[in-house]
Amino acid sequence: MTSKIELQRITEGNKFRGFSTLFNKEISAWWATRRWWLNAIIWPVIICGLLANMLFIPTIANMASDAEISGAGGITAYVIGLGLNVLFEFGTMVVAIGAVVLSLDAVFNELDKGICAWLLAKPVTRRSYILAKLAAYFISILVLLIGLPTLIGYAMLSIRSGSLFPLAPFLSGIGIMVLHTTFYLTLTVMLSLFFTSRIPLLAVTLGSALGGSLLGGLMQPLLHITPWMLPKIAALAASGQNTAISDWASTIIFSSIWVAIFIVAGLWKFEKMDL
Repeated sequence: MTSKIELQRITEGNKFRGFSTLFNKEISAWWATRRWWLNAIIWPVIICGLLANMLFIPTIANMASDAEISGAGGITAYVIGLGLNVLFEFGTMVVAIGAVVLSLDAVFNELDKGICAWLLAKPVTRRSYILAKLAAYFISILVLLIGLPTLIGYAMLSIRSGSLFPLAPFLSGIGIMVLHTTFYLTLTVMLSLFFTSRIPLLAVTLGSALGGSLLGGLMQPLLHITPWMLPKIAALAASGQNTAISDWASTIIFSSIWVAIFIVAGLWKFEKMDL
């Protein structure tokens, strides 16, 4: 008795052999488990809960002086400004911390348990392993930590302002938020290949995310070559102050360069590791 088995031909090149298989594995770890709906609840609640407090609780506006309200252009404009600061300045910081926490064990666990060595014994390349992780985590974080909260936030801002909030500046703010998050995602994955302990990794990543702006205040030039001003730039861009992007173009450019450096450095280190 014979049977005909049809195999699906894989057309990936040798340099990225196994990428699609590894990517599907990583995506399934997000979307075929409870991880996706837990994150879909946690981050919107944290960010949009505070946003709702700023937009719809009257006592927040009552705490402002008449000069602050008139300077903003009225009570609605003042409250909207507070909301944008929460959604983009505070929210960008929160999402960066979330990216660090969620990607912390992306490589560590599999290195410790020998899963990584087992996977690489299959017909897959090392660069495919790292790139598949980055791609899956980036997409999942983009949707769950950035997409959902900003979508809900946009609806809330539109309700509070009484009309659709201007979309173009809002999307500019989201773009800068994505860049900031990508910086910390790639930094975390790269450092997990260089460090053998989670403690120094967390010290560098969370120290940068939480304390970078303080250090930048003491050493101003650092603000132009690090992502530490990106949360503030995101809030300004979302409010329609496009000059923030041009004034801080170097920050955006250098942050993008750092992302590329982290990816290349991570790939280089992983190729040199003895597993």
